[in-house]
Amino acid sequence: MDAETGSRALRAATDLIEVLRLAQGALERVAQEVHGAPFEQADQLDHDIQRLRRLAERLKNIERFVKSEESGAIARGHPLRRASDRHQQPS
Repeated sequence: MDAETGSRALRAATDLIEVLRLAQGALERVAQEVHGAPFEQADQLDHDIQRLRRLAERLKNIERFVKSEESGAIARGHPLRRASDRHQQPS
């Protein structure tokens, strides 16, 4: 992954977190308006969304990787796209 790809991945992770935040807000509003089985379903979905948000937050660790790739690309003079690129022989 080069710096540009990493930046796109970081923006996508940020977008995902925002979408999950909005979904969680909507589920909380639904839970306030219903009772019985629909409430239980909304409550379960709310817990699932919370779990997904925590997992999505971990994706923001991409930021550290992007920064290291940017500095590495400067040192190498070109982006390293895959770890396997180091082992390929030119044809």
